[in-house]
Amino acid sequence: MSLLEHFITEYQQSLEEGSKWATEFGFAEEGEDAPESAFYAIFRAIRQVDAKTNNADGSSSGEKLMGLSGVPMYVPNYILARAEQKHQNAFCDFFHFPHLAKALEEDFLDAQRGSTNNRKGWQVAAVSQPTGSSFNDARMTLPEVNAALEAGTVIFNNIGAHIPRLAGPTLASTDALSLPGALNMYVTAKGMRTSAPPHTDRQDVLVVQMEGAKRWRVFTPPTDGDVKPNADPFARGKGEDSLPLHTLLEGREGRLGSELLMDVVTREGDVLYIPAGFPHTTDTVEESNDVDYDTSIHLTFNIDTHVWDLDYLAARSAALQRNKVNDALSPQSENRYVGKVNQLPQNIRSQLVDALPLEFLDIVPSESPDFMKGIAKQLATKCNLVDEATGQSTEVSEASYVEALERIHSYGSDILDVHRDMYLAAVEEGRLRKAEDAMTAHLKKDDGEVTMSNERMQRLSLFRVRPFFEQIESLKKDLYSWCVSGESIAQESAASSQLDPNWQFTAALKVGDEVEADLGGAFFAGKIAQVTGNTYNVVFFDGDRENGLERDQIKLLNPPTAADEDEFDTTGMTPKEIKRMRKKMEKKKRK
Repeated sequence: MSLLEHFITEYQQSLEEGSKWATEFGFAEEGEDAPESAFYAIFRAIRQVDAKTNNADGSSSGEKLMGLSGVPMYVPNYILARAEQKHQNAFCDFFHFPHLAKALEEDFLDAQRGSTNNRKGWQVAAVSQPTGSSFNDARMTLPEVNAALEAGTVIFNNIGAHIPRLAGPTLASTDALSLPGALNMYVTAKGMRTSAPPHTDRQDVLVVQMEGAKRWRVFTPPTDGDVKPNADPFARGKGEDSLPLHTLLEGREGRLGSELLMDVVTREGDVLYIPAGFPHTTDTVEESNDVDYDTSIHLTFNIDTHVWDLDYLAARSAALQRNKVNDALSPQSENRYVGKVNQLPQNIRSQLVDALPLEFLDIVPSESPDFMKGIAKQLATKCNLVDEATGQSTEVSEASYVEALERIHSYGSDILDVHRDMYLAAVEEGRLRKAEDAMTAHLKKDDGEVTMSNERMQRLSLFRVRPFFEQIESLKKDLYSWCVSGESIAQESAASSQLDPNWQFTAALKVGDEVEADLGGAFFAGKIAQVTGNTYNVVFFDGDRENGLERDQIKLLNPPTAADEDEFDTTGMTPKEIKRMRKKMEKKKRK
């Protein structure tokens, strides 16, 4: 069975599940069809294909969709329609230019215009600038969008969180994949010789053509990592990095080592899948004159594994940082996809940047220890390959890899929840607007312009979306803090296993240790305030003190770590002397 046949089989089998999902979320009455159910089914099919082509040991069975070793796939409208047993598939007629015009009128949207030089990196500029201090002066208008279309493609990033009509399909992709995803929309005038210069994306993407047509040329990933190690393989041809079309067309023997894989024109209802890291370029120059349209509109659904640290490279980095192990691949910037990782042999790099299994966020780690250990073993295998290629010995335990994966699972689950809430809020806003419009239709101005109340203005996507992104930023900071905060639980457990079984009453104590002190048969919580020879002064949480306690009268609450071995007796020392001694010990350790 070919990859396309496998995909269509999974799509057909997922339509019923998609219908139940759409009914549950109110997109359709029971027994009715809704486009959202087809969007759910197509992403569920991607997940099923990924699961069935990736074996438990990390090997692949047949062609796979995702990652640098994935395969692009083009699915024409008629094939999907046949699977649905309809004349045309559910994506046709879902979103056209009038829907965009209505959204611009109802909301406060933002967009960029892309550059069109296929010899330079893709640059973007704002479509509109505020013309005054009032709210209406700051809004982007339809005439501004039309003017931008004369110069390039107009790009609406994360539009699924802003336009309620597009929130349903975005929620469908998020739920079907169990991944935090996003949706971008691209609008291009007919006759644009370059609508997007050659570039790669950090996401695996699913493109759905909504209106008009667009030509796509897709290439194999460049193999010039040794020549340009600081070029992000998932952001080639963007910003200052150039990925000229003529160099891609040189073929495998050329400077980039890329090969043309696909040259297709997508029309309304067609679907195109492009794995992350695969260069592609688009235009709207039709060879035939029988295709009648003014604008080309396509939706790009982002499968955001690399964006949210849901790949093996991110898990490896987290484990090494947490265990304070020097990383031979550590980049000079925050971007882990640049630098020495690109100088690894291609097969090792490809395995290392592979996404974690798509079911990763579906499981509960504490209830699926074998699943987590299986992924940890795959991670350890990939890390060993890196060690062999770099001459490094990381010496990170399997337990530490499991711990890092559990933390990434927690982070990814939180990010997923924020995205779902954001799209649900947009869906609810759409329903609320529909109800309000029905009640206030008589208040519309003669020119059809919407009269916006102050209360409705406060619900505009500009304000609605911001708190969700603030939550996301906070979660990202929390994950970073965890990674760099100190010794892993796995290492601490190993150290604890070597302790005296009676360590709570025998381990050395130091100033600041949390303890419980025995005062006449009852233990009270406090902290060590001073160590004098073999006796200890304790200050309790109510401010009282007890001096001269013996060691067997004090119960240490937390097991000592390896760092405690470097502690010393501070009896009689001033703060400055303590500081000096710590510096001496630090220098001694470095030697």
